[in-house]
Amino acid sequence: MRRALILACLVAMGGPAQAHQSSTVYGEVEVRGRAVHLTIQIADGDLYEALGLERDRPATEQEALSGSDRVAAYVAARIRLDNQGLPCAARPVEGTIAPRSGGFFYVQRLRYSCPRSIEDAVLTYNLFFDLDPRHQALLHVRAFGSEAEQVLRASARTLKLRGALTRWDHARDYLVLGIEHIFTGYDHVAFLFGLLLLAGGLRREIGPTARRLSSHPLGHLLGVVTSFTIAHSVTLLMAALGWVALPARAVEAVIALSIGYVAAENLLRPQPQHRFLLTFGFGLVHGFGFASVLREIGLPKQGLLLSLFSFNLGVELGQLLVVALVFPILHLLAHRGPSQARLRLQEVLGVAVLCTVALGLFSQFDLPWMHLLVLAGAVPALLLYLVPRYGYDRCVRRGGSMVILLLSMLWLVERVLDRPLLGGILG
Repeated sequence: MRRALILACLVAMGGPAQAHQSSTVYGEVEVRGRAVHLTIQIADGDLYEALGLERDRPATEQEALSGSDRVAAYVAARIRLDNQGLPCAARPVEGTIAPRSGGFFYVQRLRYSCPRSIEDAVLTYNLFFDLDPRHQALLHVRAFGSEAEQVLRASARTLKLRGALTRWDHARDYLVLGIEHIFTGYDHVAFLFGLLLLAGGLRREIGPTARRLSSHPLGHLLGVVTSFTIAHSVTLLMAALGWVALPARAVEAVIALSIGYVAAENLLRPQPQHRFLLTFGFGLVHGFGFASVLREIGLPKQGLLLSLFSFNLGVELGQLLVVALVFPILHLLAHRGPSQARLRLQEVLGVAVLCTVALGLFSQFDLPWMHLLVLAGAVPALLLYLVPRYGYDRCVRRGGSMVILLLSMLWLVERVLDRPLLGGILG
């Protein structure tokens, strides 16, 4: 009741012309860290253009529900959010029906995901003004511990969301950004997979005839990951602070080549020596790739070095999570060949648990569900079936390396031509 009275007063303050408006949208805006949640209610009589109806008339509930994707796309295209000058991606959450006197409201929810926490954001509203210049949006805003009401009109289409962030808020943002960049950077994940394919297949040798630490599976993995970490940390810092600048397109092309080289080495030299030196060299290049993310979103003026450290720490945590989820599965499969017994139930359950954890973690970063189900479901299930029958070397080392090699070549073509292939599904 109180909210309705406040909104009525705000509308009345808009002047006499507003008393004859033909359409009104009611909504709520809520700020939650790096995201803004928007809920709007659209009357059935205002849905005709969004649904593509043959004429201006009230939509039916069935038409609204069957055309929910069209409505979501229509709304997302006309309500934009920018935070600190950077666009925030709009993702429709759901659309539902709410009854009202004489008809219904179509309730559309959207989530705007921003690279950094909301600090100086602007919501730009352009819904229905082309159809009705007197249209209004009555919004209830929850942000930064307070609530307020806002009316948007053709002459006042923006809502400003401003709050103060500390250096620790920035540090948290960049920590999450670093993790996200690993989970959403398919090329960096492919590079890690290429390194893990051999590490998982190395045999542990104990006693006086044991090889060097680099031939021990965990020792080999420790060497390559550590060298990669040290290398990309150096170039990430240098590039982020502006000490060294390389063309982004050339860097991305070399990253694609590095992935292909590792895959080719897996095929041609299944027991590479001193791979940590190779990964150190490629890590220098990947550091420039990580820095390109920071150039896109910028760095805060407050707590600059802390934010850089946090981003790098996030990259490391993301890499370690990938290693922790993938290496045990590969190591298990590597020791189950054609001449050995099939996987025991507890081993299959262990793989299933790791895949479920991976699916849960990666799903937090708005990755396509089809990609997630293939990587964390279909591929492990296929390997559990094939490896005990045909062997790790044939199915994982050679088969996996060939897939990674193919991906690297596609990425290389994309980056040389500056044109996405296969509809952009390669990331």
